[in-house]
Amino acid sequence: MFGKTSTFLPLLAAIGLVTAMPFSALVETLPRDVTHVGVDEARREYVAYKRDGTLFGRYAIGSSVASAERRGASQCGDLSVDDAKTLPGWAAIEQYANDNWGDGSRNIVTNPEDFLDSPAQFCVTDEVVELSFSGDPICQTHTTSTSGTIVGTSGQVSIGVAQGFNTDTSYTVSTASSIGVSSTLSVAIGIPEVADVTSSLTVNTEVTNTLSSTIDVSYNDVSTVTLTITAPEGETCTAETEVKTCNMQATGEIRYLATGWVWFNYEDKTEGHYKWAASIDSILTNQDDRSSFAEFKGSMSSDTHSSYEGTCA
Repeated sequence: MFGKTSTFLPLLAAIGLVTAMPFSALVETLPRDVTHVGVDEARREYVAYKRDGTLFGRYAIGSSVASAERRGASQCGDLSVDDAKTLPGWAAIEQYANDNWGDGSRNIVTNPEDFLDSPAQFCVTDEVVELSFSGDPICQTHTTSTSGTIVGTSGQVSIGVAQGFNTDTSYTVSTASSIGVSSTLSVAIGIPEVADVTSSLTVNTEVTNTLSSTIDVSYNDVSTVTLTITAPEGETCTAETEVKTCNMQATGEIRYLATGWVWFNYEDKTEGHYKWAASIDSILTNQDDRSSFAEFKGSMSSDTHSSYEGTCA
């Protein structure tokens, strides 16, 4: 993930050959076992440490700008301190700070103006959110009739019939995530295969993390197939299409994952520095400890246009 660059940075830093870099560029090169970074304001350096407290390296502070490497805004939002404190693993982050720098007077912040390129974010993960169905589908089958039009003078009749699958369902958020409240992000919803109802498919949509908000999931691959029939003289031709309408109770769960850095800014210098950044990802190595979930449910309604037959009478 970090490449060979991380192997040489401590050596280069020790001999003063590392070019000044913003925080975002630095942390991309650090290995996972680097869990915190101090700010040496007198020497204008970042000081990186491993989990066991050993020094990993010193790096000249470069210009701090908003990171161009943040994940797409449609999938992520800024993580506030209040959000971070609701994480299952927050106590571990706070204890980590206490163990390493003490619990003296301090201000805990995320996304500080001085370090805009060291964001703390919550993101909807790239994994597809699979719907889970309960019980058997409730289905009804009916037929629709379509009349045709005469083609030229040959006595043939052309009839257009619909074939394919479509669903247009609004699900309701029944439990909102504790982080990213009211945010609207993009998410991929997976509809699993159900025998005689639907094949497996994925639909991209948006979700607003608010209790009772709706998630619209629409998919339509219905197309028109042309049926041509030779019509006996004086008879009218029609095509009958079988349509199966099904309803299934469905639920889903969306993971909101915290990532980035939490800053502990002390009033008095501790362990040589006033400002310390703690890596959420490196301290909370279990994703569940830095996750919160939104749950949604609803009745998926679908129409399947299947077999058809033309008749003349």
